[in-house]
Amino acid sequence: MNGIKRFVILLLFLGSHYFAVAQLAAQLNIDQLTDQQLVQFVQANNLNGLSEFELETKAREKGLTNEQIQKLKIRLQALPNTGISQQSDAKQNLDNKRKGQTYLLPKSSPDSINGLVIFGSDFFTKENLSFEPNLNMPSPKNYVIGSGDELKIEIYGYSDKSLSLKMSPDGNIRYPNIGPINLSGLSLEAAEAKLTGALSKIYPGLKTGSTRLQVTLGQIRSIRVNLIGEVSRPGSYSISSLSTIANALYAAGGPSKIGSYRNISLIRNGKLIAQFDLYDYLINGQLAQNKMLQDEDVIKVPAYQSRVALSGAVKRNALYEIAQGDRLEQVLNYAGGLSDNANKSFIRIARYGSQEIESITVNANEASSFQLQTGDKLYVDSISSSFKNRVIISGAVNLQGVYSTDKIPDLKTLLQMAKPKASAYKERAILRRISTDYTAEIIGFNVNDVLNDKFNVALRKEDSIHIYPYNEIKETFKIQVRGEVNRPDSFYYAKGMLVQDAILMAGGYKDGANKSFLEISRRIRDTLSKNDSPLYSVILQADLSKEGAEKSLNTALEPFDIVSVRKSPGYKEQISVNIEGEVIYPGSYAISSNQERLSDLLKRAGGLKLGGYPEGAFLLRKTFENLSNTDTIILRNKLATLKNSLTDTSKARAADSTFKGDMKIVGIRLEEVIKQPGSLYDVILQEGDIIKVPKRVETVQTFSGVYFPKKIVYRSGLNIKDVIRESGGVLPGGQIKKAYVVYPNGEVRTTKHFLFFTNYPNVKPGSEVYVPVKQTGKGMSTGEVVALTTGLATLVTLFLTIRNLTQ
Repeated sequence: MNGIKRFVILLLFLGSHYFAVAQLAAQLNIDQLTDQQLVQFVQANNLNGLSEFELETKAREKGLTNEQIQKLKIRLQALPNTGISQQSDAKQNLDNKRKGQTYLLPKSSPDSINGLVIFGSDFFTKENLSFEPNLNMPSPKNYVIGSGDELKIEIYGYSDKSLSLKMSPDGNIRYPNIGPINLSGLSLEAAEAKLTGALSKIYPGLKTGSTRLQVTLGQIRSIRVNLIGEVSRPGSYSISSLSTIANALYAAGGPSKIGSYRNISLIRNGKLIAQFDLYDYLINGQLAQNKMLQDEDVIKVPAYQSRVALSGAVKRNALYEIAQGDRLEQVLNYAGGLSDNANKSFIRIARYGSQEIESITVNANEASSFQLQTGDKLYVDSISSSFKNRVIISGAVNLQGVYSTDKIPDLKTLLQMAKPKASAYKERAILRRISTDYTAEIIGFNVNDVLNDKFNVALRKEDSIHIYPYNEIKETFKIQVRGEVNRPDSFYYAKGMLVQDAILMAGGYKDGANKSFLEISRRIRDTLSKNDSPLYSVILQADLSKEGAEKSLNTALEPFDIVSVRKSPGYKEQISVNIEGEVIYPGSYAISSNQERLSDLLKRAGGLKLGGYPEGAFLLRKTFENLSNTDTIILRNKLATLKNSLTDTSKARAADSTFKGDMKIVGIRLEEVIKQPGSLYDVILQEGDIIKVPKRVETVQTFSGVYFPKKIVYRSGLNIKDVIRESGGVLPGGQIKKAYVVYPNGEVRTTKHFLFFTNYPNVKPGSEVYVPVKQTGKGMSTGEVVALTTGLATLVTLFLTIRNLTQ
C-alpha cells in the first residue's frame, strides 16, 4: 500500500514538473532573448551540438511550439560557435539530415603543398558538385532491396491496385491476403519476378498477361559505409542507399594531402568490388567505376604512389598523381595544355636522384614517350617578352604605333604608312636604336629628305622613331589680363590679338574700371645683345575711353604681354562695420566716409540699451599678423562672456561667427567716447570692424595658475588677492607677482613692482584674472649625468697632468 502511494506521489510530481516546464516554454519569447541568454538556454536544455532533425525533436520534448522552434533555428544559425549545424543551401542535404543521414559538408579550401594545389582537391570544395543521388530518376533495376526500403507495387490491366509497403527489419513485406514475402537481398528486377509469381494466386491475370505488375522505390533507406585510409575525415557515414563511391568520398571531404585520387578501392564482404579512378571523371567525364554502395561497404583510400609537380606556362599549375604508364604528354593534358605564351620547344624537369638532384630537358617531340618518376618537378617556360620584328613610331603622325619590319624594311616606307601630320616639325626627327654592342644610338633625319629619297635607312627590330610636333618644341605663347576685369586670367596668344580682344576674353570691364588708363607690360625679347640690361619690361599705356579709343583699340599685343586695368580713383565701394550686443539697433552699417568715428556709429545705432555695459565694450579689428596663444585665449573667453550675456540664441550664434579669421582686440573706453565724442578713444572706423557691447557682468573670472578657476561675484573692495584666495589659492609654480587682469573692454593691466612694494591692478566687474605658471625645466637623465661627470673627470685629470709637467 505504501509503495502505491509513493508511485502516485511520484507521478503527480513528474506531471506537475512537466506542466511547469511546458508552461514556461510556451511563455518563452525567442525574439526578446539576448545572444547570451539564448546560449544559456541552449546549454541548460542540452540543445547544442545537434543536427537540425535532432534539434527539432528535442525542442518539442521541451514544450516548444513549431513557431518557437523555427525562430530558435534562425537565431542559432546566426550565432558563432554554438555547435548547431548550419543549414545548407542544397535541398538534398536538408533532406538527408531529416532522414538521419550524414550532412555532406564540403571542404573550405582545396589542399595544397608548397603553393601548388593537389589536382582534384578543389572538386570537394564545391557544394553544388556533391554527387548527390538523384531521387527523381527511374528506379534502377539492379538496386538491391534492403530493410527499411519502401516499395511501390502497381498492378494494372484487368485488375488495378496500388500499394506502398515497407520492408521489415527481417527483409519481408506483408501483402494483404498473402502474408509475408521475403525480398531481402534481391534486385528490383528479381523482386518484381518473385512478386508476380506470389500474387498470381489472387490475380490470375498475371499468368495470362492480362494483368501486369511493376515495382518501384518509394522512400529509400539509409545505409552505413566506412571510409578508411588517407581521407580527410575517415569514419563511418550514414548515407542514402542510392549513393555511390563519389557520394561517400564527398561526405568524407575527399582524399587527404597524401591520399590517392586514382586507386580508390570498394570492398564488400572482404572482397574487392571495384577500383575507382577520380581522374576518369575529372578528365574524361567517365563514371563507369563509380559503383553504387551497399550497407557496410568499405571504401579504402591508400597513399599515392607517384606524384609530380607541374608549374609555369600551363593552364593549371598543380600537383598531379600519375598512374603506371602515364607519360609527360598525359600530365600536360591533365593540366589543360600549355598556356598561349608557353615556350613550346622544350620542358625542364628537376628529378630527385639517389644522392643529388638531376636536371633534365625534354624536347617537345619527346613528350609522348618520356617516362616520369614520382617527385619530378616540371616547369614550362614562357616565351621571351621581346618582339622579333617590331618597330615603333610616335609623335606627329596620323597612324602612330607598332609596325612589322617584315613588310616595312626601311624608314621611308614607314613614314609613308604612318603619314606625318601637317603640324609635324620636319627639319629634325630622331630614330633611336640599340647598337650591336647594346649601347643606345640616335640617328637624326629630315622628314622631307626621307620622303624625297635624299636619305633613308634600313630598319632593325626595336627601332623607335619620333617626329616632334611644333607645339612640343616651342614655348606656349600666352597673355595675362589683370585688375578690374570680370575674369582676370591667362589666355592663349594668337597673332593679331588686340587690347580690346584681351579685355573681351577676360569678360569685360568691372564697374569701377578706368578705361582711359590701361598699362601693357611687354617682355624684353632681345636675344642678340651680349650686354646685360637694367630694364625688366617695356611699359605701354592705352586709352580705351570714348575720347582715346580710336587710337588705342588697335593696339596689337605680343606674346607674354600683361594687360593691367586700374580702378578709377573716384570709384568707391561700400565698406561696412558691425555693432552687436546691447545697442538699440544692432547690425551692419555702411561707413559714409574715412573719417567716421565710433561715436558716429553709436549714434546711428540708437545708443545703448538700459542694460548695456560701456566699460565692457571692445573692438575687434582684422590684422595680418598671426594670433598668439594669449590672444586666442582672451578672444575665446570674451566670446563666452558675450554669448552668456545674449539671451537671443541667433544673436549668440552670430557673435560666435564673427571670431572666425585673424582678429585682434583693440582696447576702447566706450564710456569716455559717450562722455566726450572725438576724444582719444573715439577711434576712426575701418572696414570689417566689430564692436561688441555686452550686458553688465557682476562676476570676476579666474584662469590658470589657481587650484579652482571659477567665477566670483563682484563686490565693492574686491582685490586680486581676494579673487585668487577664493579660487583655492596659487598652484605650485604659479607666479602671483606676475598676475595680470584683462578688463571687459580688452585692456590689460599687469602687476607693478617698485623696490619692496607690489602694486596689483584693480578688479572691475567682468574682469578676468590670469596667474602665469612657471615652466619647469626638464631634469637630466641618467645618461646625461654620467656623460657630464665623465667629462668633468677628464678635464680635472688633464689639468693635473699639465700642472705636473710644468713643475
